[in-house]
Amino acid sequence: MASRVDLAKQYMDYQQERKLDEMLAMLADDVVMSNPMMGTITGKGALEQQMRNRPMGGGGGMGNITWSDPEEEGDSVKIVGTGSPFGPIKIVLAFNADDMINRIEAGLA
Repeated sequence: MASRVDLAKQYMDYQQERKLDEMLAMLADDVVMSNPMMGTITGKGALEQQMRNRPMGGGGGMGNITWSDPEEEGDSVKIVGTGSPFGPIKIVLAFNADDMINRIEAGLA
């Protein structure tokens, strides 16, 4: 069984490779995503719709981000990205008991 750090790395790899279906397969049905630009999105279906309706990588220089290796932070895993026009970005992924991602928080680091 993969560690949560390994699962976070896989999720980020899928994002970088633009493999949306594989990313979605890693999400719990009750996933909640929050970030300052989009607010909070609740539920896998709503998040899928949001992801399919906007370009992967976010545009605006977001494709130039270099991501750190994921590391455990309490019960979650954090990944920090540098190279964004806004400064360092931190993504925190939380998992349910089935190791599905149930929370994604993105913001400035």
